[in-house]
Amino acid sequence: MALVMVQGHVFDHLLSPAARAQPLYQLEVILHGSTAPGFLFASGFVAGLPRAPLSARASLRRAQRLLFVLGIGYALHLPYFSLWKTLAEATPAQNAILFQCHALQLIAVSQLFVLAVQWLAGRRWTIVTGSLAVVVLAVGPLVWMSGLAAHLPPFFGAYLDASSGSPFPIFPFSLFVLAGTVAGAALGHGDARVRKSRSLAWGAGLALLGLALYFPFAGVVDFWGVSPSYALLRLAGLLILLQLVERAAVKGRPGIGTLALIGHETLLVYVLHLCLLYGSVVRPTAPLGGLAGGLGFLGCFVVLVAMVPVLLGAAWLWHRAKREMPRGARLLLAFSTAAFVVQFLTRPW
Repeated sequence: MALVMVQGHVFDHLLSPAARAQPLYQLEVILHGSTAPGFLFASGFVAGLPRAPLSARASLRRAQRLLFVLGIGYALHLPYFSLWKTLAEATPAQNAILFQCHALQLIAVSQLFVLAVQWLAGRRWTIVTGSLAVVVLAVGPLVWMSGLAAHLPPFFGAYLDASSGSPFPIFPFSLFVLAGTVAGAALGHGDARVRKSRSLAWGAGLALLGLALYFPFAGVVDFWGVSPSYALLRLAGLLILLQLVERAAVKGRPGIGTLALIGHETLLVYVLHLCLLYGSVVRPTAPLGGLAGGLGFLGCFVVLVAMVPVLLGAAWLWHRAKREMPRGARLLLAFSTAAFVVQFLTRPW
């Protein structure tokens, strides 16, 4: 999912208008649309693997990591590298982009909520979380049609629906994070044969339910947005894909080690490829920014092939640093974060 995510962003940002008019681009859009649910589901699946409820110390560490992810999500969309300039000069359009709910914000907020549920519900947290996932699925169309987000402050309204431009609002996309945590807890520790049979059975059942709900909601809600049918079909596909990936890993298929490395360092890969394509608040000029909107499919493919080794190299270096020098890696991360925050708070303009 991380690799397809990178591919989708490369093609979306660099393809020329003429290339976008071709039928091949529509196929690319459909393929890229599958990555977000998988990305969110996988983040939840990993979070659901540890035995819960966690200890107070482990919960605090996880909350700190999630708040860090939330901060990165907003830092990637800051209009200026200065709090005071952002407050004084940011336009409504820039603030709308800053407040949008993207993948990192959704993952952090959803998992922080699951962490609270684990503490409140104890060993029954999977039942409560699964019930909340059903609520998100059922209430999502009503939330979108109600226009509630327009009556809330932009920072909060952006989390509810896509009216502000949020690509991944809570309704319906937190469903994939919540369902992923339940799947991680229910399937992650079982026997491989039991996991396979349950994954396939649940996948088939969700697919049939998704197909059954397609016609009642057709023309009422956007299928590619908040439709329960869309969400259930995606979940079904992800459960089946989970089994395919596990089978490939057990058999030691070529490339599995590389995929595992990207899986371990997805946050780094996510941030780095966005900085290469779009720049950042620290360095607004993106290395690949001059190619935006000017390439065909072949040119985008060449850029993708050249970018992947860079991302893999960075992931390998950081993963090795964390493994061999864990204290040094934590200090480096803490220092970098503190330096960014201090600069953001103290720069006058």
